[in-house]
Amino acid sequence: MQLHIYYLYYIMNLIIGTSGKIGTYYQKFSKLKNNIYTSRKIKLKNNFKFDFTKNKFLPFFKKFNFKSVVLFSSISDPMQCKNNIILSKKVNITYTKKLLNFLMKNNIYFIFFSSEYIYPGKKNKIYIEKLNYVSKMIYANQKIQIENYIKYKKYKNCSILRISKTYGDNLDDTSIFSNMLSLYKKGQKSFAIADDQYFRPLFVKDLVKIIDLFLKKKIQGTYNICGDEYSSRFHFIKNFFKNKKIKDVEVKKCSIKTFDNMIFFPKYLNLSNKKIKKVIKFNFTQVKHGYKKLCINF
Repeated sequence: MQLHIYYLYYIMNLIIGTSGKIGTYYQKFSKLKNNIYTSRKIKLKNNFKFDFTKNKFLPFFKKFNFKSVVLFSSISDPMQCKNNIILSKKVNITYTKKLLNFLMKNNIYFIFFSSEYIYPGKKNKIYIEKLNYVSKMIYANQKIQIENYIKYKKYKNCSILRISKTYGDNLDDTSIFSNMLSLYKKGQKSFAIADDQYFRPLFVKDLVKIIDLFLKKKIQGTYNICGDEYSSRFHFIKNFFKNKKIKDVEVKKCSIKTFDNMIFFPKYLNLSNKKIKKVIKFNFTQVKHGYKKLCINF
């Protein structure tokens, strides 16, 4: 690992886990020039391969003088967490606590990513950040445990971002609209889409801008991060195909229970984003504008 001497004059940000969907977007579109990116899976160009479940923190932090950490690294697929409880608990709870203990001991600012799934999803309920819940979903419960741990430690030099379902404008990112279009291009013309699951989709590039701003200003606290538009998965997908003028496709209604398989997906995730808007005066991208680039060369 070669360290250029001028790095010592900067306050560096450590970005852990850039091989996932959100981490990949962040590495590509972040405007910050003093970020050091790591991935525990692969060594990318200008990256360091660093496995926070194995590597020692102190030498790495001393070498780069890190003052902020963005923790993307986790097992975030609810199905994978359910199917491999032992591994997901190690990564999402045990090793995460170990890292957070180090950061808290050294008073290092960090951003921890939680999930909209921590909310129970009751109809006609608007969810704000002050409320606390438990969940039957294993992945959500793991996030809740870490949130509660941070609160138990009474550590303030951090932020907790409860992220809604993200989508991007890259055909290969496997997010909600990209996946539909990718399957269509491969020949699938009929889709069964849940009309009883409601949420506020978040354009991933909005999240990139928000993370940059949080790192610059060291914003503290817990925040819902979600778009403005609240509707069903069926509504969003149907409007997506309509917006792209794709007519030879059938979008059929079904229940989220069809895909649940004892994962316990919440149905109505009507998160309030008033707090984040008040703090940073942010305007979220409309859904139809967020996926505008999809279908290029279609």
